[in-house]
Amino acid sequence: MDAISEQTGIPAVYIEANIDSMGQTYTMLGELLGREEEAKVLVDYCNELYTTIETKMAEIGEENKVTMLYLTGENGLNVIARGSYHSQLINLMAVNAADLDNASSKGTGDETSMEQILLWDPAYIIFSPNSAYAKAGSDPVWMELKAIQNGNYYEAPSNPYSWMGFPPSINRYMGLIWLCETFYPDEFDFDLKEETIRFYKLFYHAELTDELYETITQNAIR
Repeated sequence: MDAISEQTGIPAVYIEANIDSMGQTYTMLGELLGREEEAKVLVDYCNELYTTIETKMAEIGEENKVTMLYLTGENGLNVIARGSYHSQLINLMAVNAADLDNASSKGTGDETSMEQILLWDPAYIIFSPNSAYAKAGSDPVWMELKAIQNGNYYEAPSNPYSWMGFPPSINRYMGLIWLCETFYPDEFDFDLKEETIRFYKLFYHAELTDELYETITQNAIR
């Protein structure tokens, strides 16, 4: 942080932003910036949303969670594995089928093979932006997977940041809402469009039109 401050001439602070402590993150930001009142709105949102989802997921139970893979890379052959830093969202919402020794915590994940993906064969697959989503529904090899056969594959929204957590910050809260509605529609009653509009106004100060919403979520819902 000192080096960054020296290079830019701007004070730099590192604040941990784990998915279960975003309320604390915004509390600290509010104190540092002297904007406690504005921060409290965001703190309350984070705490309420996370508590609601965490409580419901505990009721659903580990044994009833869906299995999923989050695939990255141009060919979709990199995976965010169980136990990595970037798997926090997946850990809460599903059983991560990618169980590797020494999982990488890089945003690009671990390189794997199509053969391994076929062996894991999860119920759901989420592709990162600009990955293999576009070809998965017509490629004979990808179509061997039950997630592709059943239409349970999606491309993570990424405008302005990926809902799956790249960077791993508040954008993951939109990922939480999205996966609630994608994986457990009978257990959660979020209105995805309404929640997206609310979130983008709160955190990005952006007013979403119907057209923008449809563009952002075009490969994320069916």
